[in-house]
Amino acid sequence: MESKKNRIIQAISPEEIEQVFAIRTEVFVEEQKCLPSEEFDELDAVAKHYLLFEDATPVATGRYRKTEKGIKVERIATLESARGKGYASLIIQHIFEESAIEYPDCHHYYLHAQVSVMPLYASLGFQPYGDTFIEADIVHQAMELDSGQWTVDSGQ
Repeated sequence: MESKKNRIIQAISPEEIEQVFAIRTEVFVEEQKCLPSEEFDELDAVAKHYLLFEDATPVATGRYRKTEKGIKVERIATLESARGKGYASLIIQHIFEESAIEYPDCHHYYLHAQVSVMPLYASLGFQPYGDTFIEADIVHQAMELDSGQWTVDSGQ
């Protein structure tokens, strides 16, 4: 869970959104070589964005949005220097909690996982469905979680 040195906020101000985009640029555009035109889209304007701070430094982010299928979890990213500390799991747990408040009758969560990080999502209860596919030149797998039952493995 969050500690005194770690906190998660909803990114609302232009400065906070700039911090979200900086993390996504470093992780997805610079490290993974995704095109900026694929990483940043019109859905950024309607999604809810979150930032996780380690001390006073933003190190992880994620967003979600409500769709006709349920809650779509997207753009989970942690700076390389902060990986291995469970921050992605904390962001996702926070998204579960916040979306459950906003959409109490919606218990279907889904995402497009990069195949390399499927174990993270599986540890949170997500199950794969369908075939793998290419998105932004990276192999992905659709995953879903139903019934609002999720857990965070503190070992992540």
